[in-house]
Amino acid sequence: MKKRLYTILEVIFIAIFVFALYELIKIGISYYRGDQIYSEAQSKVEESTEDDTYHFEVDLKELQKINPDIVGWIKIPDTPIDYPLLQPDNNQYYLKHTYDNVYSDFGSIFIDCYCTMDDQNTVIYGHNTRNDSMFGSLKKYKDDDYLAAHPYVYVLYGDVEKQYEIVDRKTVEVTDSVYNTKFDDKELENDKFITLSTCTSRTMTERFVIVAKEVKDVWAK
Repeated sequence: MKKRLYTILEVIFIAIFVFALYELIKIGISYYRGDQIYSEAQSKVEESTEDDTYHFEVDLKELQKINPDIVGWIKIPDTPIDYPLLQPDNNQYYLKHTYDNVYSDFGSIFIDCYCTMDDQNTVIYGHNTRNDSMFGSLKKYKDDDYLAAHPYVYVLYGDVEKQYEIVDRKTVEVTDSVYNTKFDDKELENDKFITLSTCTSRTMTERFVIVAKEVKDVWAK
């Protein structure tokens, strides 16, 4: 009887192991395909530094031929964050689709459909991937040295590239005021911000966010 029980348990453990291995392989393939899709767009980004001012250019009109939802580009130099920025009409589609409309767990980096870049606070979403692509590298900002080495976010939106300085990073709930498009603090009423948001692995409603304040226009056509 015991031998039979051990055999059943062994079969169960093997089945669990095989299923877990299958899931890991599936995730790995998804990440590989996602990286390949985005690397093609990233290869078209041209970077430069002049008078200690970082600047990049990308042909948005060419990208919009692929998908008119592409409204800009978001980049944090020397990090994996280097992606097309999309503006959807809902917050579900680009959770599971890349910028060229390919179904993928990789998803896209996209502006909250209830926001615009003209709001005082613009919320931008991206997945927390295990290989640090998309917004998976945001968790590194919990380290002070990483923040010191990568203090600025650059956003090309339409014909203007803006520089944002990271002013806060924290773990919040989805109901937190950081998701408001306007802040009540009168001292901030003349400032504009972007909030980069990604999920955590702890609960369904917990998020890690980076808040960055607009510093200046770097470049404009």
